[in-house]
Amino acid sequence: MRKSALAILFSLFTICICSQEVVYEGRMHEDVLSVRWGGIRQYDEYLSPLLYTGQFVALQNEWWQRFGAVTGDGLQATGDWGHAGKVKLQGARLFNRAYTNMIYALGVQGGWGAHYDFCRLMNVEGLSLFAGPYLDFDFFVKEISQNVNKPYSIDLCIDLKAHAGIRYSFAAKRSSYRIGYTVMTGVLGAQFVPEYGQSYYEVTEGIIGGAVGFSSLHNRLTLRHELTFDMQFPHSAWRLGVEHEYVRHSMNNLSFQREQVSLVVAALFNYTTKIRKMR
Repeated sequence: MRKSALAILFSLFTICICSQEVVYEGRMHEDVLSVRWGGIRQYDEYLSPLLYTGQFVALQNEWWQRFGAVTGDGLQATGDWGHAGKVKLQGARLFNRAYTNMIYALGVQGGWGAHYDFCRLMNVEGLSLFAGPYLDFDFFVKEISQNVNKPYSIDLCIDLKAHAGIRYSFAAKRSSYRIGYTVMTGVLGAQFVPEYGQSYYEVTEGIIGGAVGFSSLHNRLTLRHELTFDMQFPHSAWRLGVEHEYVRHSMNNLSFQREQVSLVVAALFNYTTKIRKMR
């Protein structure tokens, strides 16, 4: 009986040992959670011939990491390629110059891209210079308060953009700092203009049709760039920055334009992923 009990205990112990999880240290991730506030200028030829200006507030989450592969030592970063992505939600309120009409706007942006870091070629400590393609999604819906025939307008596009940036890091006593500049501009993509159908002229003439159109530099200009200053302390890391975004596009004989300048305040989180594998 004792031998049977010992055999059972030994078997359970062996199963526990064999099923232990092996924890692999992974790649370093950088997550940036930011609040953005600033001014916005909006020109929508469909809604109004007037220029509207106002303010907006946005919440954005952005992440950066290096590509990697599972090796005997765990999930390690390999090569000089990395990738980044983001999700952004914003709301805005705009007025015409006479304050006789108002536009509410809600926007959603997202994207992901890969980039090559030329830091090894530069061979300068603390310097990072990168560039690569970026797939960007932009959705911006606008509702005007006093216009019965044209109550809303929608911008929707997917762009393949060129993404580049430069960063320089330096250390101080019990802290470190990083100055960075990133720029993104559109190359080609697709944009959608919905079937508004709100006025008699549009219904009869049919100049505004729901359609997906090819976009490139000939009918869509986009520029988004940001200057940042990061501060890392023993228990926290923060970012201050300024972002400027400019979008101008046209379709179906209509022109649209949006420009935003914002102050950026963000918290930075650096963490390492772990892979758990059963033996």
